[in-house]
Amino acid sequence: MSSYHFLVNRADLAETRIETVETPSAGPGEVVLRVEGFALTANNITYGVAGDAIGYWQFFPAAGGWGRIPVWGIGTVSESAAEGVAVGDRYYGYFPMSGHLSVEPGKVSSHGFADQSAHRQKLPAVYNQYALMTEALGFGEQQDNHQMVYRPLFTTSFMLDDFFGDNGCFGAGQIILASASSKTAFGTAFMMRDRPQRVIGLTSSANRAFVEHLGLYDQVASYDGVASLDATVPTAYIDMSGNRQVLAAVHHHFGARLVSSSSVGITHRDARGGADPKTLPGARPTLFFAPQQIQKRNQEWGPAVFRRKLAAAWQAFLGAVDDWVEIVESPAPDQLAEVYQTVLDGAPPDKAYVLRR
Repeated sequence: MSSYHFLVNRADLAETRIETVETPSAGPGEVVLRVEGFALTANNITYGVAGDAIGYWQFFPAAGGWGRIPVWGIGTVSESAAEGVAVGDRYYGYFPMSGHLSVEPGKVSSHGFADQSAHRQKLPAVYNQYALMTEALGFGEQQDNHQMVYRPLFTTSFMLDDFFGDNGCFGAGQIILASASSKTAFGTAFMMRDRPQRVIGLTSSANRAFVEHLGLYDQVASYDGVASLDATVPTAYIDMSGNRQVLAAVHHHFGARLVSSSSVGITHRDARGGADPKTLPGARPTLFFAPQQIQKRNQEWGPAVFRRKLAAAWQAFLGAVDDWVEIVESPAPDQLAEVYQTVLDGAPPDKAYVLRR
């Protein structure tokens, strides 16, 4: 029986190929998961762009200059030689765009397990967690697509809002979210809707109507309208775009009034040229890495409290998001290359994409 790998040229993310491979077998202590489905969003393109800098290529290695971009999805245990993990169990977590994944479960509990594969042990632990999908744990099958599309993005949104609250919003009176149409950005705006700070969405002219329709931002501006924003107010900037030109425009416009500048995503992968961020006026741009804030809150609150707080926010978000975005299903691997190229080129903001076997 055969499986597949969807491979991406690490030097040119637009070049892809599908490789047919043998379905893996479970060795001692191993489990084979059949990848049932996964989402493809701009977040996954960020994984490819930052693959070397942050280590995303290392999760699912490939040879010869090719890579396997990680995705968030669902896998069903097809073979198990690990105690506590049964054939037929379904798990949510980090997968390659492949037909199957071999893991070495450790720390097995009623909530799931952590992959103990040697090559993953120096990588962020949050990406090695596989959650057992049961109704009791909040994984109703009717929400499978929503889990794959939104769960990782909304977790980042939740942690961003928590990080800002944890730091008194850095004294800002207004918070700007660049790439405001992206799912992580509007999830963050959703979380910040009750904060006293004004939340401003910065977006392209093409996506402005969508962003305004969300009703989550106090003000919406186009990228070429940065100079129209009130520069007398202490301002925080959350950058989902990775657009160096927009970053420079924001920093120069607000100057010393820019009290925080957080880099989160790279939706504008072709706009990376420009001034070194370290040379810009105002707060120095820093990378926001959600796993660090997750680790902090797990230590301070305990895992059970953290899960409860996140679950409450998640349910509120699910109650609203279908009014804004349609989830489109396509078969994998047949239409995987086509959907990947759509997302790579910049998918419409009112669509989300899921690939299913």
